[in-house]
This record gives sequence, C-alpha cells and structure tokens, in this order.
Amino acid sequence: MKLAPLLLALLLSPPLLATPAQPAKPAAAPQIHAVAGTPSTSLRISGAVKAPADFDVAALKKMVPRNTGPMDVVCASGATVGKANNFRGVRLTDVLDRVGIDVGGHKDGRRMVVVARATDGYVVTFSWNELYNTPIGSQVLVAWEKDGKPLEAGEGQLLLISGKDTKTGPRHVRWLSEIEVVRMK
Repeated sequence: MKLAPLLLALLLSPPLLATPAQPAKPAAAPQIHAVAGTPSTSLRISGAVKAPADFDVAALKKMVPRNTGPMDVVCASGATVGKANNFRGVRLTDVLDRVGIDVGGHKDGRRMVVVARATDGYVVTFSWNELYNTPIGSQVLVAWEKDGKPLEAGEGQLLLISGKDTKTGPRHVRWLSEIEVVRMK
C-alpha cells in the first residue's frame, strides 16, 4: 500500500530543528522536470477505485474529447514558461468515472485525494471536491495533443494540465503515467 503524499512528504523532509553538533544545511532548490522523464505510453488508474485500469492514447481517444483553448503555462514564480493554442484530451473526471471511485458512504468523497504521478517522479494532487464540485474540475485534462499535433517526446504521450489554475505550471504533469485515488483517514 502506498503512503499518502502528505505523509510521504513529512517522512522525507529534513528535521525542523538542527542540533549544535549537526548544523542544518540549506536545502537544495527543487529541480522539477530538470531531467527528461521516460515518455509515458499509458495511464494507470489505481487506489480507491472499483476497477483499476490502464488507458493508452487510443483508449482515451474513444472517450469524449475536450479542448482547453489558448493557455499559458505559468510557473509558481509567475513567469510564463510555455504557451499553447490548445491542449486536446479528456477530462480527468471522465477517466475517474470510467473506473469508478470507490466511495463507501455519502460523505466519503470528501476524504478522497487524487494523486497524479509522472515517470520522472513529479507528483501533484487534487481533492475530490475540487475536481467534482468546482470549475477547476472541468478543465483538468489528460491530454495527448498540443496545438493539433501529438505531444512531443519531452512531454510524453500523455500529460495532465489544470487549465483553471491561476498558475498552471505547478500542476502541469508531463510524462503522466499514474493516477492514484487515496482515501484519507
């Protein structure tokens, strides 16, 4: 069983206090997407779902396609790091509905976190409420095409983009390979 992302982050983070015998070292700046990942060829949906499944591009194309329209990829600093006239793909919620989130009780959905992972280890999260109860969910796409062409090798065959985010870069997942639904306790 995989650890929840928050727990994993806490386990891997450096101690908050340094002892005099062992002074704290400055943390290295994170290098997101610094090294090219292995191009993704399929998307695995797992975790708290009724029917775990793998989807390749051909399988995703059989679902209802969506377009983002023009958008900038804006990193956390506010700098524009990319532009696209359009991403084409399917809503993440449509893919999740296909496998069925295993919601046990009426309020169980509120405890669900959706974790997207790339082949290079990059991870982003969404809450179930965010995807299903806000305008953000309508623009979170699993995309296979950019500007009318298949994605370039540097993006993998699949990526995830959250078009309604103010800063779209932090949840732009190139080399998308896995979506895990985690039930928080």
